[in-house]
Parts: sequence; structure tokens; C-alpha cells
Amino acid sequence: KKRSVPEILIAIRRRYFPSRNEVIAYLLASFYQLHFFISLPILQVLYALGLKYSVDKYILRVVSDDIFRYVEKKGMEMQLEIKGRSSQATFMLAALREMREDKRKEEAEVGEDAKPIVGPLMGPAIKEDKNDVTPPPGFSLPESLEFVGLEVDLPVGFLRLRWSLLNAESNFMKDAFFVDLNYDKITMGTWSANENDIGLPKAPDGIDENSFVGATMEYSYLMPKSAFVSANMCYATWEILQYDANSLVIKEKTLTPEVPYG
Repeated sequence: KKRSVPEILIAIRRRYFPSRNEVIAYLLASFYQLHFFISLPILQVLYALGLKYSVDKYILRVVSDDIFRYVEKKGMEMQLEIKGRSSQATFMLAALREMREDKRKEEAEVGEDAKPIVGPLMGPAIKEDKNDVTPPPGFSLPESLEFVGLEVDLPVGFLRLRWSLLNAESNFMKDAFFVDLNYDKITMGTWSANENDIGLPKAPDGIDENSFVGATMEYSYLMPKSAFVSANMCYATWEILQYDANSLVIKEKTLTPEVPYG
């Protein structure tokens, strides 16, 4: 496509000569790497020079991705509400300080001894996991959700993983998964049907695995305080939607009544 001389000049300017807003964005991005004792006075000077709107705008753009990744990692709900400029800045600074504190803790752990192994909570290896798996004719994987939050290959057999997640004798979720997330006051319920049979490598004689579909289990836990919300209770329900030798689908519903929009 042919371009006119003015279009070419504009393209050159955009490529080699940053705009005023881009310069501010670069500066703010560099401020984010500094300690707040250094960056805060500089931002106050910029505010005094009449750059309030630009500073507010780019603070949000620079840190929003980090905040959302932090929330996703911690599994917390954001306390969403419209706030004024000053209170919004306070909120952002509190969030940044907590993220930086977590980063410092992770860096401090580098070189230290690894966390102690809490035990073989996934249970013994199941020999059937070594067998070749041939799905029956007409089998298809369950449909994924519209937005896939995590997709990962786990180095563990399917039957062993299913036992650790679902069986009544397994303590994997309570003693490993939730504890590693620093959750407290963990209460695990039982399955509404076939309590002792769900998750076994092979269903007992006379038990049809299709009867496991629709079974539910409730559990609750206390999420720790954060820059976003205070410590709050979460109440979750698992429901088995598909259960067979080749796949497992669980629907989870989590309620956080102490958190807005929970």
C-alpha cells in the first residue's frame, strides 16, 4: 500500500521519537522498580507540576497486570468500588507493598533448604496406571470452559491422582494443597453418595461408577488477609459431572459472603 509523505513522516516520528505520554509511561515503569521512598517524592513533584491525570493513568496501566496476576495466584477476590484519586493511590501503594514483600520473601528463600516433604499424601502408586490406555469407541474429551484458567500435564498416574483428590481416606487436599496456600480453618465434608467408593482405582463389585455422577461434597477454609480484602471464609461445593476410566470432570462453586461480589 502506497503512503503519502505526511503518513510516512508520522510513522517515522512514532517509531523514533516517543510522544509525551510514552515518555511519562517509560518513567513510571522505571519508578515501579524503585523503592517507594524514592519514587513517591518524585511522583509528588510531578503532581505539583500539573501531571496528575497522566500519573494516575499510567500508574494504573503499569501495575494492573501485576495486581491481576497476584490476585489470580493468591485466589483472592478484589474489593471493587469506585474511589477518589487519593484513596485509589493509597490502595495501589498498599497492593504494591504487599507484592514487593512477597517478592522479597521468595528471593530470601532462594538458596535455603527446600520445604520438608509432608508425606506421600497422594497415596501409593497404582500399577494399573502403567497400563496402556485405549479409550472406548466414540469417546471424546469433555468440553472445556469458555475461558481456560490452567492447563498442565501432571507427572502422576490418572488413577492415583483421582484417588488423592476424591477418596475419603485421602488427606491430600487438606494437608498439602490448602496448607501450601496458607489457608486456615479447613473443614472437609464427605460425598453425598458412595462416600467410601468414589476415587477408588476400581469400583467394588455391585457398584456402578455412573452412580457417582451428581455426587457433591462441601468444604470451607479461611483465606488470609491481604492488601485487597481482610481474612474471609470461603465455602465451596464440588459436584462430579463426569466419572469414568478415562476422564473426570468436577464442577466447583465457591462462595465468599464476607467479600463484596462474593
